[in-house]
Amino acid sequence: MNKSSYEILDDNLLSSPSQQTSSSNSSVSSCSNESLKTPEKKINQADEQKITEIPPNEPVPTISEEEWISGGSLGSRNTVLIFKSSALASASEASIQEKPACKLHITYKVLQAESKLLSKLLDCHGITEVAPNSSDFNLLWTGSHPKPGTIRSLAPHQRVNHFPRSYELTRKDRLYKNIERMQHAKGLKNFDFIPQTFVMPIEYRDLCSTHHRVKGPWIVKPVASSRGRGIFIVETPNQVPLEEPVVVAKYISNPLLVAGHKCDLRLYVVVTSFDPLLIYIYEEGLVRFATVKYDASHKQLWNPCMHLCNYSINKYHSDYVKSDDPSAENVGHKWTLSALLRHLKSEGKDTALLMSQIEDMIIKAILACANSVISACKMFIPFTNNCFELYGFDILIDKTLKPWLLEVNLSPSLNCDSPLDVRLKSAMLADLLSLVGIPAVDPMVRINDDHHKSNSSIRSNLTHCRRVHSADGLGNSNSSLKKGAHTVGRGPSPYTAEESKIIRLASAEFKRRGGFVRIFPSADSWMKYSQYLDRTTGILNLEILELTFV
Repeated sequence: MNKSSYEILDDNLLSSPSQQTSSSNSSVSSCSNESLKTPEKKINQADEQKITEIPPNEPVPTISEEEWISGGSLGSRNTVLIFKSSALASASEASIQEKPACKLHITYKVLQAESKLLSKLLDCHGITEVAPNSSDFNLLWTGSHPKPGTIRSLAPHQRVNHFPRSYELTRKDRLYKNIERMQHAKGLKNFDFIPQTFVMPIEYRDLCSTHHRVKGPWIVKPVASSRGRGIFIVETPNQVPLEEPVVVAKYISNPLLVAGHKCDLRLYVVVTSFDPLLIYIYEEGLVRFATVKYDASHKQLWNPCMHLCNYSINKYHSDYVKSDDPSAENVGHKWTLSALLRHLKSEGKDTALLMSQIEDMIIKAILACANSVISACKMFIPFTNNCFELYGFDILIDKTLKPWLLEVNLSPSLNCDSPLDVRLKSAMLADLLSLVGIPAVDPMVRINDDHHKSNSSIRSNLTHCRRVHSADGLGNSNSSLKKGAHTVGRGPSPYTAEESKIIRLASAEFKRRGGFVRIFPSADSWMKYSQYLDRTTGILNLEILELTFV
């Protein structure tokens, strides 16, 4: 008997009752405004089960291979797997065995990460988990950066969910220093989206000097923590600990309030390539509310449930409201991004401008860190599409509707503590796995030497390609690329083998984007962002991608 994905995942993914607090059957004093209303009804589990139930005497529907693969027929070199969150609702033994991934013995392994949602989704698609020490895998999912040797040893059919050196984006100290460097080089007004920050203890004197001119409060964060751990607010520099590395940022004292509550955004951003740079943002995100109403007088700086919006902190508060309805997007202390945008639009706010500013901020933050990652990619990644990365961008909006970047999370949490989490994260994760293109290749089948040599040869062409798009070549690239861009597939190709391959891969990837929106390159990306690129790093042919696919 099949169940809905919410029923299937309820026991395995949702935290135990002892770990959660819910006031879904009573009004909440801290959320008295109608906008933060409590749930009015729960899902009728019996009705939902009927929708997805297959009568026991009827055969399991036949699985069509075309539904689960893209790019060619099964066995073709360019064929990749397609993932659907709906597979969670029909995960019978018979249906799993019929899926192409099961027939090809496709495998995955998870290291230093706990994600029951990921494992369940992969299992439902017929993908088998292998031992941590196995090298016969198609997907490696790790909660931390893999060792350089692991990346160097990747085969063409293998994917890993991190780029080397991406801590330049996800460590709070490195993120700020990279953006600060761009502020000095390109102007503060162009990168004015992160609060002024100091790295302790080396910049303690600078903090004291700034505090003398501009009083606090200041927010203190460990450089490499997540989920609100170790964060607190101080009024003066002498309250900052100097025994361990932390960052101290200017506290945003005028946050956007909804029903009197502070909130922040968690947006899911994927980079599928740094060279060329390809950035996608998921169409839906989460809005997290602080449980206690905001007090601008700063009399309760000690109260994390007023100043921090992390679910991991607020879920323990007695007034925290959690919805049991996956379709309720504006109930309790966790909303969808769409629900917040509808709320702001109803108040006459310009939500289109807000989202444009958020996308601009995401692109610039990644551009600020790209050069270091590109250098590491050249050094360690053996094949074009071996790596991808999912980032969790945490963003605060102030009362003027200006977005501020708080941090970028490595391996954002995929834990599901409510039906809304399951609905959003399962769809996002399925679209992510489809987007990155896991090859439909049996990992036990030996990749022939000619294929390895072909890829190595293509990588060796990078020197020529990067020279074409270096500082010397960019001056004339605009007109020449526009002239040649329309000749793709029409007679002799104007592109090198490397360019042609990357165009093909990016085009196929774009068609599999699902709920992801490609924000870079976009229609005006070259004109708008080329001034921020280090032209000696060889970010490959942005205009070709722009003119071909936008």
